[in-house]
Amino acid sequence: MMRIAAMQVANALKIALILLAAPALTIAQQPPRLTVHTVKEGKLYWVEGGGGNSGVIIGKSGVIVVDAKTTVDTGRELVDEIAKITTKPIMYVIETHSDGDHVNGLAGFPDGLKIIAHVKNKQEQQAVFLYATVETDGGRCLPPTNRMPNETIFKDKVKTTLDGIPVTFLYFGPAHTSGDLVIYLPDERFAFAGDLITNSVLVHPEKMGSFAGWFRNANELISLNADYYLGGHASDLDTKTSLRKRVAEYQAIRDKVDGMIKHNSSLAEIKAAMGDPPKDRSGCRGIPYPSLAEVEYHERVNSNQELK
Repeated sequence: MMRIAAMQVANALKIALILLAAPALTIAQQPPRLTVHTVKEGKLYWVEGGGGNSGVIIGKSGVIVVDAKTTVDTGRELVDEIAKITTKPIMYVIETHSDGDHVNGLAGFPDGLKIIAHVKNKQEQQAVFLYATVETDGGRCLPPTNRMPNETIFKDKVKTTLDGIPVTFLYFGPAHTSGDLVIYLPDERFAFAGDLITNSVLVHPEKMGSFAGWFRNANELISLNADYYLGGHASDLDTKTSLRKRVAEYQAIRDKVDGMIKHNSSLAEIKAAMGDPPKDRSGCRGIPYPSLAEVEYHERVNSNQELK
């Protein structure tokens, strides 16, 4: 009996050890959260996962990063991935816009960086802290206070050189947000477009985004002397051909909504016809993301109500 009891105890211990090891094995088998894609070896890369897509540009003595992921942890992961590519230090971070999944990862970056953004982007980040004071939970998705933009773009076009790399900053007006910035590399014929290009167009009305502005931005992108475009949440690089296809698809949505408005359809009727969900999904601060049909409805109705 004692031998049987001892065997039972031994078996129980083996099972317990297997169960304890299982989570570790599961973690070890998980794929990396970030994936590095090479555009030009030793020169230009983009990093997928952990938030919005990021760009990595290797300069003469340092690194230029475009967008910094979502959290302090994913920001650190991005810094670690860059260290595998080059021993050069990160010198600049450029923000395409103010959304938390593109800027909050800066909390995991080293100190002393030059952080470049459109002035409206910076104003949007500053406003988050004003709104957070009245939120019941004290505010969520707050940008890091010690990683705010410290070099701002005011003009619609700024041509400069960063660490030996010719860079053109372009502002085509509000679209996804009020401060969307396009980063164009003329030598590489490559443009970082942020969330002007995503899996689907998303407009932030609370940041003065505009569906009409998106069309203007998209057409300006197509007019650039660029071969490839990196979108904020695209799963692959875009080309002029794929951008023209996107514009045509979204114009069809716009035309359908506008046609229903002319026939005095209500917003509820339009959303139902467009197959929109009954409730708009919410962002990390609880602010709803309206559908394109709803955005177009309000923009068109507001335009029709213009006092002339």
